[in-house]
Amino acid sequence: MWFKNAFVYQVRDSEFLRRLTSPRDLSPHAFHNCLPTQPVSMGLIAPHPEMTDLQLSTKQFLVWQLRREERLLPSSVVNEVLAERVAEVQRKEDRRVGRNEKMDLKDEVTLDLLPRAFTRSQRHLVIVDLEAGWLFVQCGSEARADDITAFLRDALGELPIVPLGSLCQPEPVVADWLINNNLPAGVTVMDELGLKHGTEDGVIKVRQLPWDSEEVQTLLNAGYRPSEVLLNWNEQVTVLLNDKCVFKRLKYSDDMLEQAAQEGGDSAIAEWEAGLHIMTAALRDLANQSLGWFKAAN
Repeated sequence: MWFKNAFVYQVRDSEFLRRLTSPRDLSPHAFHNCLPTQPVSMGLIAPHPEMTDLQLSTKQFLVWQLRREERLLPSSVVNEVLAERVAEVQRKEDRRVGRNEKMDLKDEVTLDLLPRAFTRSQRHLVIVDLEAGWLFVQCGSEARADDITAFLRDALGELPIVPLGSLCQPEPVVADWLINNNLPAGVTVMDELGLKHGTEDGVIKVRQLPWDSEEVQTLLNAGYRPSEVLLNWNEQVTVLLNDKCVFKRLKYSDDMLEQAAQEGGDSAIAEWEAGLHIMTAALRDLANQSLGWFKAAN
């Protein structure tokens, strides 16, 4: 349940948040396994195995869980069978197979092979913070976050959100922190940085080297700017924050984990819900602070 990565969005319509709290039938958007020739299937499942509803509603937040199933069909397998089909056509008909015909054959091969492909399933929690207007998506890539928000927009009929990264410019602010030793209260910069230069491709990964070391400061003074930085916030959450304000490699303090266990008692679902409250409060604080630190000029 504890998010390891979170894509963060700001909800731009308070009335939308109010409408979300009204009862709605989400069953048409429930998950179904991939059909034999279906490459991908995505849908809602209960947020917790002990729940039956597709939505968890509290005064503070809403929770959905999406399951995504995809058929694994390696391109090497498709290309191998395609080459055999092309060779067969050329042998039987004594002619060259053109580009368009080859693409049609590739589609046929894909449809033939899909029913025999293995499937892989992944689950993604989504939390809507009703108090502060944040939406947190548990996933590891921007492409997957786009798929999830597109699914929710279709299921809900609307989704007025903007990525936190479109509201913020962390790079110059973090550079100022590091160059001028100007860290805000509660922030500790850990020993991991990504540095890039506007005139160069690629990123220099700096690990196990203090940010205020001579080596790092030399790079910063030479024009390198932080593309990602490992931060600890208030000794509660450690996060690798990148230049799009995506929260990566989240880790939570032992005190937070122990609090969830204590509040949950002997009940697995009670501990899970307690953890949701604690984690959402921490992500809310981190999102609010990020907006305050890095908000882009209008």
